[in-house]
Amino acid sequence: MPYGVRTAGLMLAVMLGAAGCGPFGWTRLTVNHPLSEQDVAFIRPGETKLEEVTKRLGAPTMLEQTAVGMVASYYYYDGRYFGIDLTYPLNFFGPVSLTPHGVNLRNMGVGMDMFQVAYDARGVVQYDAFAHRSDISRYKAWPFEDRLPRMSPTELGP
Repeated sequence: MPYGVRTAGLMLAVMLGAAGCGPFGWTRLTVNHPLSEQDVAFIRPGETKLEEVTKRLGAPTMLEQTAVGMVASYYYYDGRYFGIDLTYPLNFFGPVSLTPHGVNLRNMGVGMDMFQVAYDARGVVQYDAFAHRSDISRYKAWPFEDRLPRMSPTELGP
């Protein structure tokens, strides 16, 4: 096969894969800005005020009134998808391409993380913490991999 034909075929395969018209598909979507420990390291309980937190982190997703002050919650969502159609090559073989077929291996997950800051009535930080640290949105190497941590019989209790 001439060099130019192989190059053109490879370029066509890459373009179809990039357009989502191939055996592979992957997507990642993040809603809101993910916060890390470095992003919130400036917060000092008893010292930092609401104005400084909102100036650095932006407006919270939710602000709730409590009996002693308020709680600000910063949410972000992370979703991932990967899929492969194992029967995609059958699309190129005459009569077989006209029959219904499709063996898809898919892996997807959506996780939510939340950072919360509690303020007193004067708007001074009382505590801050990450409420969720979900890894459900990570890609798994094997579709039947456990998402839950393994526990020994002694940890399970009587």
